Amino acid sequence: MGDSMLNKLKLSASATALALLIGAGASSVKAADVVEPGCTLSGSVMAGYMYNWQTSEFDFGDGDIDGKDIDWETPFGEGAGLVTCGAFNIQADVAYYAHSGDVDEVDFAPFDVDDVDQTNTHIGGALFYRDPASWAGGLQASWISQDVGGADIDVFRVGLFGEIYLGDTFTLGANVAYYNADWPEGKDEDGFEFAAWGRFYATPDLAFTLRGDALLADIDFDDGDGGDRDGFAITGDGEYLVWDQGLSLFAGARYADRDFDDDEFDFDVDIEDFQVFAGIKFYFGQDGTLIERQRTGTVDNTSVFNEKLPNFVVSADEAAPI
Repeated sequence: MGDSMLNKLKLSASATALALLIGAGASSVKAADVVEPGCTLSGSVMAGYMYNWQTSEFDFGDGDIDGKDIDWETPFGEGAGLVTCGAFNIQADVAYYAHSGDVDEVDFAPFDVDDVDQTNTHIGGALFYRDPASWAGGLQASWISQDVGGADIDVFRVGLFGEIYLGDTFTLGANVAYYNADWPEGKDEDGFEFAAWGRFYATPDLAFTLRGDALLADIDFDDGDGGDRDGFAITGDGEYLVWDQGLSLFAGARYADRDFDDDEFDFDVDIEDFQVFAGIKFYFGQDGTLIERQRTGTVDNTSVFNEKLPNFVVSADEAAPI
């Protein structure tokens, strides 16, 4: 059985077990969700599947050359728990993205190409203040472990986020995060991620979100070489609460463009991704419509560039035409 299929089975089993646990404890959470006087416990869990068409272009100083195309398949899951004491909130969250790439051949490739697997595991949390009638804001942090062919890359990420609630129709939000990635072979990467989003509620149980992300980063090597790594992503998705006990369906699409410019050599690589995704999400410990659950529940603490997209350097290595 291939690694891709094994990842899917592992994720499905984990999601099923978590769903059974939530189902068994949902009634007790609703009946007695008080952690201590004045505090409540809630959370969410999701599972989905993503497909990614990735193309690349390399510039070695004498013209652009198309790289190999890679088709990525990604089962994923996220979960978070939230303790709310009045207006103050403490969140713990996890996420798992199992990227599996199928590399296409090109006519002038001098050797056979292999498929590639790259998984991202996230553990994080948030501390924030929220008034469900007006705004929310606070701190977020996470540790992301990227497993690439048996080599581990540790990414540490910390940032600020905020949201403004405009009546029962719109939510506006933004965040900024600093991250540092430590590679085992001497590469060091650090940078800033920026994001802004708007969410429109067509009905209290149907939401559409448009989000933009930007990346400003650099990579340094032990030999003194390095370069700038920049990028942007645009994501659109919709979510519908299909069951008033907390079950929703979601689907969306993302376009991303990432670029690396070498400081010393006349070299540039550009990678484009087009992703489509869909899945299910379950909210627990809360009642109400989708807008009420989203404005009183967990907040997103994942990274588009370091989790939801395949690793840039791995993608460039696999797609290189020579």
